[in-house]
Amino acid sequence: MSETGKVFSATSREELEAIWRFRYEIYVEELKRNYPSVDHGHRWLRDAEDETDHAVNLYLGPLDHIVGAERLLIWPAGEIPEEYQRLFSMEMFPGIEDVAIAELGRLMVRPSARGKNVFPLLVDAMRQQWVANDVQLCFLYCVPGLVKHYKRSLGARPYDGRLIPAGSSVGIPMVVVVPAERRLAVCGETTGELATSHADAGRAPGFDVSRLSRVLEGDSVPVKLDEEAVWEHLKRQLLEDERATPAFLNALSPEATRKLTSSGFILDLSPGDVIARSGTKEREMYVVLDGVFEVIAQDKRLAILEKGDVFGEIAFFCTTGERCASVRAVTRGEVLVLRRSFLEELTHDEPEAGLQILTNIGSVMADRIVSLNQALLAATDPRR
Repeated sequence: MSETGKVFSATSREELEAIWRFRYEIYVEELKRNYPSVDHGHRWLRDAEDETDHAVNLYLGPLDHIVGAERLLIWPAGEIPEEYQRLFSMEMFPGIEDVAIAELGRLMVRPSARGKNVFPLLVDAMRQQWVANDVQLCFLYCVPGLVKHYKRSLGARPYDGRLIPAGSSVGIPMVVVVPAERRLAVCGETTGELATSHADAGRAPGFDVSRLSRVLEGDSVPVKLDEEAVWEHLKRQLLEDERATPAFLNALSPEATRKLTSSGFILDLSPGDVIARSGTKEREMYVVLDGVFEVIAQDKRLAILEKGDVFGEIAFFCTTGERCASVRAVTRGEVLVLRRSFLEELTHDEPEAGLQILTNIGSVMADRIVSLNQALLAATDPRR
């Protein structure tokens, strides 16, 4: 049994099985995702990596009610498996074979414990593992809605790597450049302060971070987070072309529009990338800035989306938060990613603008539901 506030490393089969059951609760029952390793009979999600010599499985809470968990895979210099080198496009990191690296995965917090101290405790435990194993780079990937959260809380940065298929959408590859041990061992620092020191570390011992400027900051990085750059790009792509202006922006002042978009970021996609998957639970909304996307349900194409179109609005407002259809890139394209929190922030600061957004999105959603229903009926009509 774990003591409150203490993170444990699983060493027994009993502990591992408790973590697997917790994963099932979060990934399968809550988020509605499906993975090849899901075992519905045992009601657990077990990965082959969990029981390797490189795995560190951390958890917090009693075994019958775990409140948070994560897994680190840690490899000494020169021992990175080829499959992970390919997965994370590690060929872009010169000198990576000379340092110890880690991969962070299966980071979960029980819904009732979110917003409390569970996440910071897991992050601190992870950093202790970095120190103990002299880890200098830590890789991870996440769904689009978590990019800003992991950048802020972990100091993780997106980089010029291939997008990774995830359980509900594309996964965004990110990396943490781990600073010297002395920066990790300062007592009393908050998670936010630690994240800042990580992001500003500049050089990890034995690893020249200056060689990564193109990888971390080049034009090919699939995620663009800089607020000013996002705003300027949005103006060029949509706002200066009345034919492409999204309906949900109608009647908004330039100030309100800018405030709205400042909470989002731009994501570049390649043909075949799935940005939303039917049946999974996510609340992000997307605006097409460029390219062609297709809406799919029951293996049928229901609609084509182009510049100015919005998708994800149904899950955005639906009580369950479940996607009713999948969306896949047909061509190279880019989307503006908006989290649900943007509406709460806008409504708080500018109630009239928030109400206008709600009205506009409601109209878009109503039209979308009607068109999707018509397309589904046509797709399932045996006479067609």
